[in-house]
Amino acid sequence: MPSKITLPIVVPVSKVTQPIGDFYVGRMDARTLVSISYTEIRAFLDGSQDKIAGIQRERSKKRINEIRKYVNLDYATFPTSIIIAVAPECVNLAPFGKAAVQANENAEINETVFALELTSYGDPDYEDHIPAEKIAFIIDGQHRLAGLEGLEAGREFDVNISVFVGASEADKAEIFARVNQAQTKVNQSLVVDLASYYEERGPVKFAHEVVLAMNRDKEGPLHDKVKRLGKADPRKGRVQTLSQATVVRPIVDYITSDPEAERNKRYKGIFSSRRNRDEWREFILQPFYDEEDDSGMFLCLTNYFDAVMARWPASWNDAPPGNILNRTTGYAALMQFLRPVYLHHCEKGEILNRDDCDKVFSTIGIRDNELNKDEFVPGGSGISSLYKRLMSEVGWLNDNT
Repeated sequence: MPSKITLPIVVPVSKVTQPIGDFYVGRMDARTLVSISYTEIRAFLDGSQDKIAGIQRERSKKRINEIRKYVNLDYATFPTSIIIAVAPECVNLAPFGKAAVQANENAEINETVFALELTSYGDPDYEDHIPAEKIAFIIDGQHRLAGLEGLEAGREFDVNISVFVGASEADKAEIFARVNQAQTKVNQSLVVDLASYYEERGPVKFAHEVVLAMNRDKEGPLHDKVKRLGKADPRKGRVQTLSQATVVRPIVDYITSDPEAERNKRYKGIFSSRRNRDEWREFILQPFYDEEDDSGMFLCLTNYFDAVMARWPASWNDAPPGNILNRTTGYAALMQFLRPVYLHHCEKGEILNRDDCDKVFSTIGIRDNELNKDEFVPGGSGISSLYKRLMSEVGWLNDNT
């Protein structure tokens, strides 16, 4: 993108009246909006803290790249508005029924629906010139719009727009601040749980369903240990130590590095996948996903964590305060350790045997009182430290598997 700009651009819009003033809501082709829009990152001018301009946060390349991939998926959607401001000089508003009234005196003009005409302004030789590529100032939605620049050729994508005509700098700042201040980051366990509603079984739904089965298994190692929506059920006491997202995420990571692309294949009805011959060695649970083998994945994980529970029963079952074994740090390290355990005992698509897991953990001398936050601090360093300790205890620290 962006596409060639053909002016004027006419958009049917509805007028919305709120305390801040009137604005207009309509739709526009994403490529067209990209071609006429710009943003200003809030930053110091001339390196001085005395002069600051712009309202937008710095762009996140990571987020933009994620959106560029997402917009080309077959189930992509952005149902919320991109908010723009346009100078009055670039706008012509005509009641939607004006042409009909001119042709028929009995026709009625709709006073809330308009034809909003956007065009450039002025002579390029003058300072007040507004070129076509700067007609629309982005108040909110810069990452979505930047991501939409990655639309594949021929893919259609309309976006909702909210248009403020003649908004002052104060109004722009107010709108941006309120829209973003009011947002609450969505609980990732809720995002995982909503996969239940997907018709297609992508990696997240597949892993989610296996984890739910393990959480319901009264004889299993994860029985009632998973906080399904990221919140403990008070009726179950303190035994719930792991959020659903924490449990599901590393399982998905053992299926694929790109869960959205895998889900998109299933969405399009594509179930067969060409894999590199040794790809399963990195994604050890991928063969179970490819074969829709829920029970095989269930047994692998159950046998593995049964052995963990048998090795440290007090830490695993009672989850004493300060113990990290079946909390995020311990679980993440154990899931990292799962791969070398699997590769030492299994070929592609084989079920990990409980006896093999018991033999591995019987060689590990870490005591229950060592599994604490002081020894393995919460976060990446603690996870890495515990994983390396496990690998060292079994003599695999310098192993290339």
